[in-house]
Amino acid sequence: MRFGSNPSKAYSRINGLAVSAALLMLALYIVIYWYQPFSELINNFLSNFFSQAASLVAAVIATMIWSYYEKTDAPRRVWGNFATGLWLWVAGEIAWGYINMTRGDVPIGVPDFFWMSSYFFFGWALLAQYKILVQPTPRVVIRQVLIGILALLILILLIYSFLLSTAEPMEKLDALVNAFYPAVDVLLSVIALWLARNFAGGVFARPWLGLLAFSISDLLYAWLELSGTYAWSLDQGNLLSTISDVAYFGAYLILGLGVLSQWLFLKYGLRTPVERR
Repeated sequence: MRFGSNPSKAYSRINGLAVSAALLMLALYIVIYWYQPFSELINNFLSNFFSQAASLVAAVIATMIWSYYEKTDAPRRVWGNFATGLWLWVAGEIAWGYINMTRGDVPIGVPDFFWMSSYFFFGWALLAQYKILVQPTPRVVIRQVLIGILALLILILLIYSFLLSTAEPMEKLDALVNAFYPAVDVLLSVIALWLARNFAGGVFARPWLGLLAFSISDLLYAWLELSGTYAWSLDQGNLLSTISDVAYFGAYLILGLGVLSQWLFLKYGLRTPVERR
């Protein structure tokens, strides 16, 4: 398929096709989740596979962006860390799906190791982007990192207190781990949006919008899981579990579109392949 020689038109066409494909996938996910047209095994497999596939696509595109830059290009450090974080998400999705298919309910464990580890790389990617845009002194970097850590601890404490006060009696470790995800999602996405607004423009912010979307779905999932309301199997599903899982998959689609937008910006917007060094 030819997308045309005009970079602007090619950008718009590919982006339009990607948005259409994402909406189609979301519609299929909702149909499978709500109407369960296949057997219980196939329905549960597909509900896990959709998220795994979406995480894989995002990781592959992020890796393509990383490979686009030369070794001496500063953004390569940003995208190397960002792609590493997304590959850890892929591992977490596969681990979670395997446990869900073989055991049903998924306790705190291996998937959380992958997911929680990924945020170190996301944070490092954001710090590298901050250094590129602001060019701060080492003292300023240390101060900003400490402020970020303090803000994260405060957010975790607030969400942790909310979960303990609104859900049924639960293990405090489970509540703490589940509070971590929406807290760190909000913090990283807000910092990224602030950087984009003040220094880099909207394109830079798009890959991070997925984290903001994940903060909503992660908080809802945490509350449902800790209150005993979350349905681990589609045949036991309820409206809130459906909303939670659809929001989670939708967040992956937003993330994937944001990363793709950055790739298209590099390929067709910032410089064409002919101009690439």
